[in-house]
Amino acid sequence: MLALIAALAAANVAFRLGLAGGPPNVKPTAFLVIVSGVVAGPLPGFAVGWLSMTLSDLVGPFGAGVWTLETSGGMATVGLLAGFIWHRVNNLSRWRMAFGGLLLTMLFDIGTSVVDALLFSYPWFTAVLGLYVPFISGGISPYPFGIAHELTTAVLLGTIGPSLIARIRKVYQ
Repeated sequence: MLALIAALAAANVAFRLGLAGGPPNVKPTAFLVIVSGVVAGPLPGFAVGWLSMTLSDLVGPFGAGVWTLETSGGMATVGLLAGFIWHRVNNLSRWRMAFGGLLLTMLFDIGTSVVDALLFSYPWFTAVLGLYVPFISGGISPYPFGIAHELTTAVLLGTIGPSLIARIRKVYQ
């Protein structure tokens, strides 16, 4: 189990670092964290989520700070919940995986936006709306960060998620 946790967390760190210059929030981080929870269970999912965000912040261009605790905790929660929801499920529907992944990633995005707003003293509703409505936060970004993150996770889970999970389960179990 430790090898699986290390491999998935390392893959996530590599993807976050390698895609840092690409379109924001188009990374397989939540996807691999959800896969880890489904394959190995809630606690390994938690560990992969925590390690993925913490290590990539410590070694990458993102930088570590108070946000590292919130994003690590948020992504760890995604892995934990995925493990509780799907760990014992044998027949994984692509549509359910896609929709569930979208919801779990939305929970992460909204949760971390609210915590950011509270930590840095700006309105939480503006932070949440800024995820989905470009220019709403008064910034210059026309990019819907939340939608990009959630759709990336949903598409990956709906297309390759069940196949990848089945292959890892063959090796892991």
